[in-house]
Amino acid sequence: MAQSLNHKWDREADVVVVGYGFAGAVSAIAAHDAGAKILLLEKMPHPGGISILSGGGVAFARNAESAFKYLKRTCNGTTPDEVLWPVAQGMVEIIDRIRELAKVSGTEPTQSEIRGHGTYPFPGTNDIDSIKLKDFPAYDAFPWAKGLRGGARLFKMVVDNIATRKIEVSLSTPAKSLVTNHDGEVVGLIAEQSGREMKIKARKAVILCCGGFENNLAMKLQYFQAQPVYPVYLGNTGDGILMAQKAGAALWHMWHFHGGYGFKYPEFPFAIRHVWAGPRNENRKMIWIALDRFGRRFMDEYPPAPQDTGARPLEYYDADLQDYPRVPCHLIFDEEGRRLGPLAMVIVNDERYYYKWSEDNLAEVKKGWIKNANSISELAAIIKVSPQVLEATVSRWNSQCLAGTDEDFRRPPKTMIPLTHPPFYAMEAWPIVSNTQGGPVHDAEQRVLDPMGKPLPRLYAAGDISSIFGHLYLEAGNITECFVGGRIAGMNAAEENPWD
Repeated sequence: MAQSLNHKWDREADVVVVGYGFAGAVSAIAAHDAGAKILLLEKMPHPGGISILSGGGVAFARNAESAFKYLKRTCNGTTPDEVLWPVAQGMVEIIDRIRELAKVSGTEPTQSEIRGHGTYPFPGTNDIDSIKLKDFPAYDAFPWAKGLRGGARLFKMVVDNIATRKIEVSLSTPAKSLVTNHDGEVVGLIAEQSGREMKIKARKAVILCCGGFENNLAMKLQYFQAQPVYPVYLGNTGDGILMAQKAGAALWHMWHFHGGYGFKYPEFPFAIRHVWAGPRNENRKMIWIALDRFGRRFMDEYPPAPQDTGARPLEYYDADLQDYPRVPCHLIFDEEGRRLGPLAMVIVNDERYYYKWSEDNLAEVKKGWIKNANSISELAAIIKVSPQVLEATVSRWNSQCLAGTDEDFRRPPKTMIPLTHPPFYAMEAWPIVSNTQGGPVHDAEQRVLDPMGKPLPRLYAAGDISSIFGHLYLEAGNITECFVGGRIAGMNAAEENPWD
């Protein structure tokens, strides 16, 4: 993959970081603090990526051994122990690191978000928690981003740290390809700015922090089982993964994405998440049941991490039908459920789009996004299923609500709500992806590896582009690995000897 170096470099830095989300910002901060000159590139007009749309939770641990046990079970053999250990150790140190960074913004971590355990009851779960930053003026600083405030607060913290250090940032500058020398070392990259190609020299290293491939249809067709899977964020198109592949990188975890089921309407090019987020609250009612195209229930609608594994039951492919009978599925609920609050939240990091879901869901009924009928049989006609089948499905569900036990899919009893009060409602739901977890393999030092396990010289990766999570996800874990892996990548990249 060597390219001729007999050309003039347009710009140069010690370390070039690609992607200005959490991982890119932390990598840049760490490399700068280690004495390197940094150039931070972002292809979008504004920084933030999917990071700014997150809940802003940071997973931490009280004990590294416990964190390692939890991560090992969560990854289920898909990530080597030697890669998990630095993350486990970093989870113990991360609150102190966040506290230090937060001083620049005049805030600090708060204990109010602590939940007392990890997402799943695996070994070590009781030593894992998550924190957020205390509220401070932050969200208004990013008018192009709409949605969750916790992610905006945390992102404002890293933006303030980038600004304080006067780290050079170049927006609307997509990276196109890596430049390698005849020894296979990554010595720079080619980017584009205002339609012009630009050659950027990296005297020490390049760090890829440019997210996953959730908005790359060709890659999703190859790696995802369900089709289609709609993205929440439009900016992550797999650029860094493809560049790393061309340079010789091996890949891991490509099937695994962080995603649930949600909504997609022709008015917007992105998907909309439902409001049941974070680890499951077993005392919170979920108003609907999910039905396949035949009108039958097929899943626990409220899994332990509804925005993470919620998409998986929809992936089923019926070989006799030659189709996905659960894509789309229908969510049905009654008037009592409709009145309990908004069903969805639109999170957008794109100044071209904005939508606020109504508090009572009636605006969406009027739009036709939510269908309604005065009886179950009428609703069956609207969603084109057998009235007898749908009535039997609803009758069984209501009887299980009365008994307080979901014998079919083990949904927690207090989350169940019967469908008894007309009118009745139905919404189409699709598999959606918040972020992918797969990408180039990295080692404990965040160096990108080739298929033989050998590091690609001077190439590092951090964040969602190369996540450790290859089986299940720890809620707030992606942000943690952005901070832990980004710091490791930045420090190691800064320690490389200049190649010229």
